[in-house]
Amino acid sequence: MYKKLLCVLLLAFSISACKKNNNKPACELQACTAMFAYLGIVYNNHNGDAAQVKDVTIVNLRTGKTIIPPSYPPAASFVAGFVLIASDGTKDEFSAEGDDVRITATSVTTGQVNTTILKISNGCNCHVTKVSGPETVTFD
Repeated sequence: MYKKLLCVLLLAFSISACKKNNNKPACELQACTAMFAYLGIVYNNHNGDAAQVKDVTIVNLRTGKTIIPPSYPPAASFVAGFVLIASDGTKDEFSAEGDDVRITATSVTTGQVNTTILKISNGCNCHVTKVSGPETVTFD
């Protein structure tokens, strides 16, 4: 009788251990590097040439908070049409799982407004990373 009860209790504990684990073991064991990551998006016109944009807004859809774009690093060159969206300096704005972020920009040439969604993670609080979304956005 005691053996059956012990087996039932052991089975119950085993099953309860299979529930979803909310901890992020990879984050707990992660070692960060000294690099400083940047994340951006490239805007092109319908010909594939770099497009100048204005009125760029970045909103974290999880928090509803508008994110101030990071400053461009000194002595660094980016491709034409590149807009800096996030960096390791702004990684605290994002969760480890990744947040949907709405980027809205207006073409200087045509006045067209484009809205794009990227999913951005804080990389377990080490380096900002893009989880999903386009590398390049093209205005019509």
